[in-house]
Amino acid sequence: MNLTKREKTVSDMMLKGKSNAEISNELCISVNTVKTHVARVLKKENVKNRIQLITKQVNKNSK
Repeated sequence: MNLTKREKTVSDMMLKGKSNAEISNELCISVNTVKTHVARVLKKENVKNRIQLITKQVNKNSK
């Protein structure tokens, strides 16, 4: 997992259940930019959606 610093920040916020709009507001970036970061995080983590990302992270932390 080679996430950039921004992707890591967005990933952490996604794992906390934040919406794209909430991430956008907190980071002062556009929703489209958030969507780009989300897509890259999901691709790099080899998951299809946020639920799979959360499940992967929970499983990773429980080991």
